[in-house]
Amino acid sequence: MPPSPYRRIALLLLLLSVLLTGCVGTVTRPDTDRIEQPRSAFLLDHGRHASLVLTREDDSLVRYLYGEWRWYALQDTGFFRVWPTLFFPTQAALGRKELTGPAGKHTIRRQIPVVIREIHELPAEADRIDELDRRLKQRFEDAIDTLHHNPDYDLEFVHDPVDYTVFYNSNHVVADWLRELGIEVRGNPIWGWWRVE
Repeated sequence: MPPSPYRRIALLLLLLSVLLTGCVGTVTRPDTDRIEQPRSAFLLDHGRHASLVLTREDDSLVRYLYGEWRWYALQDTGFFRVWPTLFFPTQAALGRKELTGPAGKHTIRRQIPVVIREIHELPAEADRIDELDRRLKQRFEDAIDTLHHNPDYDLEFVHDPVDYTVFYNSNHVVADWLRELGIEVRGNPIWGWWRVE
């Protein structure tokens, strides 16, 4: 008797989880001696997902994150949202929040009302940080008609044009942002496991 469709799905999910459980994003901390105008960026490890805080020339800060629209912006996190969120392309969200300086781990923790497992301070070229900030700010403003404020996260969200899937989630996007800053990221941080060397 052939295996039932449910058993096949369960086996596929088990195989998928086994293949992906070893995935870690390894970040190589840049050598500040090779950076002409260093400024800090902060990788925030929230457990299953990540966000990024950029510093500005005026000592202010801005936090950016990417996630699934209904899950993060609307907090529709019921059991039946897990499957479409993980296995089907869905509407993504770009989150943003201006923070006050000075730049530092304590200052960041004080202003972010969600769990932060670890904060990694990483040096990058100031010009690269400013360029990424400009690009993400423009991306945010391009979708301002979809603006939604989530008071629990103290973040404003807009629709992001890139679909969310488990294979391109908040951790992948933050890894791409770090690469834009000239920071090396190896591996696949699909489940939010980060190692900084």
